[in-house]
Amino acid sequence: MSLPHAPDFSLPASYSDDLQQALNRISRELTVLVDADTCLIYWVTADGLCIPMVASGSISEEEWKEIFSSSLDSSTDGLVEYVLNHHTPVVIDQVKQNSRFSSSILSMIDADEGLAVPVQGRNRIIGMVIAIRRNRTDPFTTNQINLTEAITGAIALALENVQMSQATRDRLLETQEVLQLVCTEAQRLTGAKGSSIGLVEGNEWLRVMYSAGEAVEKPGQIPLSQALPGGVVWSGEPLIINHPADHRGEITDGTPFSLLAIPLRIQGQIIGVLDVTNKKGGFTREDADLIELFANQAAMAVENARLAKQVQEMAVMEERYRLSRELHDSVNQLLYGMALYTKAARRKLKAGDLEAVTSHLRDLEESTGEALKEMRLLIFELRPSMLDEIGLRGALIQRLKTVEEQLGLSTNFIWQVDSQLDSKLEEMLYGVAQEALNNVVKHSGAKYVTLQVIQQGQILQMRVEDDGGGFVVEGKEGIGLRTMRERVRAHKAELSIQSAPGRGTTLSVEVKL
Repeated sequence: MSLPHAPDFSLPASYSDDLQQALNRISRELTVLVDADTCLIYWVTADGLCIPMVASGSISEEEWKEIFSSSLDSSTDGLVEYVLNHHTPVVIDQVKQNSRFSSSILSMIDADEGLAVPVQGRNRIIGMVIAIRRNRTDPFTTNQINLTEAITGAIALALENVQMSQATRDRLLETQEVLQLVCTEAQRLTGAKGSSIGLVEGNEWLRVMYSAGEAVEKPGQIPLSQALPGGVVWSGEPLIINHPADHRGEITDGTPFSLLAIPLRIQGQIIGVLDVTNKKGGFTREDADLIELFANQAAMAVENARLAKQVQEMAVMEERYRLSRELHDSVNQLLYGMALYTKAARRKLKAGDLEAVTSHLRDLEESTGEALKEMRLLIFELRPSMLDEIGLRGALIQRLKTVEEQLGLSTNFIWQVDSQLDSKLEEMLYGVAQEALNNVVKHSGAKYVTLQVIQQGQILQMRVEDDGGGFVVEGKEGIGLRTMRERVRAHKAELSIQSAPGRGTTLSVEVKL
């Protein structure tokens, strides 16, 4: 299969046709890169069901129908049971002679060799990738396992991003609950039969966010000049209308039509309109005074909910951009290089140049390891904060353990703290330590790193020290370092960095308790 450009393993963050197409593309690319005949991608639910998402490669129509007609679970599928319980990749050699996996998806699709790799999410397995070979008995190699694991990491990042988007939608639902409460209470206070609330967009539009009962307007965007409550935005004054039905085309059953519209203000600025409709006997000035008092509190509630939604959306977009940049700058390029090494090795193998083949395979092995290392770092950053569960000390120990076990560095941890630390301070220290350790792994070439947190009286100091290549501190002000400085400055603490080429790096944070 020709690979004229770098495969893009980043995924759109929504359940959509785009996501499905991206998964199909990844599955096809993976089938080629690991020399498989068929590749399957499953979504794993919270209760352990495996839902088929993608199947690519050599697969018959009957097998396709069989795969997508049912889900897999650990009680009936030996392969699923193994992956979900062990949380590690598994290679199944000579499937048809392996009784442990005789009752599994592998036997159903007549596989001779199999590879299954879990897609690890924040705190559980959220997916599984299965690659198979037919009519041959050469097992999957370590490099192919590592490559598959790296690519499942990219899938995990995308699916986690989907969950972040869901969190934003959940925040929107919270906003809708506020709007519903405002409208319901306004109806109760006035005895109206309907209500709606609209927010101003620009200078010419009113977006009706919620309506209930016999509301004047339905949810959607309306020109202010055409919206009956629109005049309130321009005048800034309450509007009371008590007219027969023929003054409003939407109501044609002869019942009296009445409207009370009140501007919603935040710090003197009109942000929207709250209206109530159809009160028996019509609305009075007393109704307007009552709803005006209520509208002040309603405006604050609506604005707070809207700001919370915007902050959440911004956080999701920033995180999405950061992950996309990280994937493009590191993992994608490494995977592209691996694809090129694979093609080159195949050409040299056909030409009988075994020395060149060995060289390309060595380069492939090195790139695979680097891609896996980068992916593990990204996945770790996506995991939820452990601070609430095990505190700063436990979270730092866990982070160092990840560095030591997965990335091959020797570590040392020192903790001498007597005071109970504020949760915000713990978050700051953990964020700085995580960024510092990421830099050690990515850039320093270190073999040894020490992290210590020591309290002396009312002064707390955290130090991250490595024996890597070091650098010239002056002029080195990347995004990571700026982020650390901003975090530290917000707590009125001091950040210092000492480094020189060939002399390692020491980063310290000092804060008064």
